[in-house]
Amino acid sequence: MAGKAVEDAQASGATGPVTYPFNTPWTPEGPDDSENWFYATGNYQYATDGTVTVYPPTDDNPEWTYTYDYRVHMADRYNWDGNKSTDILGMNITDAELQELHRAGIAQEYDLTGESSVRSGRGSK
Repeated sequence: MAGKAVEDAQASGATGPVTYPFNTPWTPEGPDDSENWFYATGNYQYATDGTVTVYPPTDDNPEWTYTYDYRVHMADRYNWDGNKSTDILGMNITDAELQELHRAGIAQEYDLTGESSVRSGRGSK
């Protein structure tokens, strides 16, 4: 995003700071690094939003520079669709079985949402 913002600011002939907002599309993801995380969340979606501010060269600095601020959002509905299964402790557990646990009040579906704190940085090109 930063490289594209700098290229656009250069092409436009900007003589002062220019801020570019951005959003990424929602992307599916699964927790690969932890079995516990996988069993707790399954797959989820994430997206990023933020801004890149580009600064043209100055007398003190001959390079184009930029700063950025962004945060990551994640969301999912933890539920059982009825047509999937997962191996847990060597047993194949189906979504249909988990749906029955839900109906009996032993398991619960829930919304999983969150966002990171704002991350910031700077660079030059």
